[in-house]
Amino acid sequence: MAKGGAISRREFLEKAGKLGGAALISSVAGGTAIARELEGALIMEGLWTGGTFRQDCVDAAGEAEGTVRARVDGVWRDFSTIPLPKRFVEWNLDARRQVLSALSDMAAGRGGTPPSLAGPHNAAMATVGRRREDSILEINNAFKGMGLCPARGIIREKISMMNGSLRAPMTEKLAFLQDMYADADNFDPTKLISLELYSTPDFETHTFLNLMAEPVTSLVFLDGESYEVRGIGQLVHPDDPEAGDYARSVVEYTNLAHSYFHGDFPRLFPGILIHVLEVFDNSPGTGRGVPVAN
Repeated sequence: MAKGGAISRREFLEKAGKLGGAALISSVAGGTAIARELEGALIMEGLWTGGTFRQDCVDAAGEAEGTVRARVDGVWRDFSTIPLPKRFVEWNLDARRQVLSALSDMAAGRGGTPPSLAGPHNAAMATVGRRREDSILEINNAFKGMGLCPARGIIREKISMMNGSLRAPMTEKLAFLQDMYADADNFDPTKLISLELYSTPDFETHTFLNLMAEPVTSLVFLDGESYEVRGIGQLVHPDDPEAGDYARSVVEYTNLAHSYFHGDFPRLFPGILIHVLEVFDNSPGTGRGVPVAN
């Protein structure tokens, strides 16, 4: 047994062999007994109170005016957000529309190809901040489902529409999303959104631990073109009354979008709002990591 009760890599592999890969993955994804044995000793004390948390290194009170205050490397700074470049937004929307079209064909029985894991929905999210007991380094990288953030003026209307169609046929849900992605003005270009699916008071992912300590993050997308988006990662618990109406609405919308495809869940998951600071072109052979301007 590793230090602090965390199991070693060898013990992990032995368990995987006994249980079978699918059973192990299912257990970890659900945060059940094996997951708690794997990471339970890595829980950081004091991050949760009464089943909720508050990230104390981000102040997004000025986000509507284009400013996010964050504590980075122990120093509070004001960061100016930027809109995602039009080139990135067009690439993002076009790829999403292609996926939705393929899913619509499948839902209507017209064939179609299952969507690739590449593209704007899946970003490799790098964070740094806390070293877990099962690693010698603080850095972490994990693929996250990443979405565009609905604009402030329409988000409550869209939430109402989604709540009314949660049990509608998949074709109707896909039509709603196709309408959303038909117009870039439906979205706030200074933000991207994701969910923190697995962190609870009894189980914390490395992404969660890092963002609670250092809110900086780098997202990398790859699908023909490749982009890196750097920003401030704001963790928002859905029951935090001080998060602000818009932030809580964003978390609610993102949970609904997740439920559209994966079914109802017994709780709302915390959200990750990425406040965009920089965007780079990493496209193979052409991008060379240069900044992308509007």
